Amino acid sequence: MSAMLALRNHFGSMRLVALQLFSTAGLGMVYPYINLYLTDIGFSGTLIGTLASVGAILTLALTPLLNQIADRLMLHRRLLMFYLGGFALSSLVFAATRNHLLVILAVLLFKVTVSPSMTLGAQLTLAQLMRHGKTIFGQMRSFSALGFAVSSALAGLVFALGGYSLTFAVGAVLSLITVQLSTIFPAKPKEKVKSDSGAKQPRNRGIYVLAASQFFVTMCTHNAFAFLFIHLSQNLGVNISDIGLWAALLAVVEIPFYYLTDALLPRVRLRVTYILGIIGIALTTLCIGIVPNLPLLVLLFVCRGISWPAYHLSSYRLMNAISHPRNVATNQAIVQVTMPGIALLLTGSLYGWAYDQLGAGAFYALCGLAAALGACIVIAGFRLFDAIQQVERA
Repeated sequence: MSAMLALRNHFGSMRLVALQLFSTAGLGMVYPYINLYLTDIGFSGTLIGTLASVGAILTLALTPLLNQIADRLMLHRRLLMFYLGGFALSSLVFAATRNHLLVILAVLLFKVTVSPSMTLGAQLTLAQLMRHGKTIFGQMRSFSALGFAVSSALAGLVFALGGYSLTFAVGAVLSLITVQLSTIFPAKPKEKVKSDSGAKQPRNRGIYVLAASQFFVTMCTHNAFAFLFIHLSQNLGVNISDIGLWAALLAVVEIPFYYLTDALLPRVRLRVTYILGIIGIALTTLCIGIVPNLPLLVLLFVCRGISWPAYHLSSYRLMNAISHPRNVATNQAIVQVTMPGIALLLTGSLYGWAYDQLGAGAFYALCGLAAALGACIVIAGFRLFDAIQQVERA
């Protein structure tokens, strides 16, 4: 009996690893080519930007609502399968047609499913590991980085063989495989969370601190990433044909540090790891704008590979720790999807102007400053709430 149980647990772990690999492999295959495809079929830059804005608005409106429904009805697995299926459907539309109306609908579907699926998948993975008493969330996320890196590196070869149609079709197949693999998560938890009796409990104040911090941190990360490959091509001499390899490198360097962060988190307070990760992101972002050559850029990517897993893993685990089980998915969506969406809507145009008018150095300095503000908010916010709690106990 014990041997069968061990075998079943091993098989379950392998399926969870496969889920991490395939969930980002589909994205790595499709994402680099979407805007190129839209341009190829005659979409203007203005229309592409408008679709990005509309997609962000739809994501802001739908994600908290859908995740709240999933929290109340405990239908997280079904919601994840819906997100993954939506991504697969959008990729199939890209592969099958050049009709502008259908492509516009596919773009919007892509926008409202990709980021929420990544967030919900990460939360369900963390919950699954905790149910089995495992603290290897970083190891699991390292396989996500590996899946994205491998597919990004292979996307150019697939494109050379069959153009946009084959590339998007392969991405859809990878995503459909992920839908099947997601059945590793329970349809509903075996032990239902009982409703709180009496007066409604106030939301943990730390959630507001994290939300405010994420607004500034993602203002940095999303805007910096949006112009990263343009910066590499225009200012550092990277050939467009090699961009996929640099995207793969960006993910590859994170893999060992995801493993190492698993060992770090139990020994260091989560909020401390979160703050140190943000500081690392701020410094590396600042340096990307002034780095003079590619060898130093590789070194910066390695430094980012240290700070990003620390920030990424601790943000999920910290929100999971301070959230009630009944609304943890909703809270994760607020921090990982809603706040980045608001930050991008409010500052995307401003940062684009800064890149065009002020140059890469000033642009990345502004990005780094935004991340530093996010770290300051966490430091000040938690200190304030700690002091308030001490006064309330007195």
